[in-house]
Amino acid sequence: MPNPSQSPDTVGGVVLYVLAHPWQTFVERWNWKAALLSAMFRGIAFTLPMSHLTGSDAAPGMWIEIGFRIAIGGFWGSLLQAFRTARPAWLAGLSMVVLLPVGAHLLEFAALKAGHATHITTAMIVSIVVSIVSLVINFGLMRRGLLITGIHAEPLLWDLQRIPGALLDIFRSFSRGV
Repeated sequence: MPNPSQSPDTVGGVVLYVLAHPWQTFVERWNWKAALLSAMFRGIAFTLPMSHLTGSDAAPGMWIEIGFRIAIGGFWGSLLQAFRTARPAWLAGLSMVVLLPVGAHLLEFAALKAGHATHITTAMIVSIVVSIVSLVINFGLMRRGLLITGIHAEPLLWDLQRIPGALLDIFRSFSRGV
């Protein structure tokens, strides 16, 4: 439970809860839906710009990226889920779009370097662009109750069926400047 001096629905209350309960936030509530979809989309996004590479040049980077995204995607999704109802929504969203990628991309760069991947600059550029787009979309979907795990979660198939309508709603919100 968050600190009684901070409401659990405020950004500060969520931050305090996450810092005080990292095991519950990142392990017990590891978001397998985010991990699965992140690995799938990142694998595709990583492979397309690297398709000119062949054989041993491309494989290590691709496998490092997919493995990294399975692990980090679940943690990332758990954190997004924790912040999805925090108020003010603009601060929760800004926190997730700035803080989350900085930490994740530093870890990603280290994993690619340690794995001796080639073309790390290209991989990082693609990853950062995908992160910006995916964070905005995932945060919007989670605020609408999709792609969450745990007690209030629906099956993944239910989420996938509702994503097109939710994406339309997200894009309408952006076009209205909300």
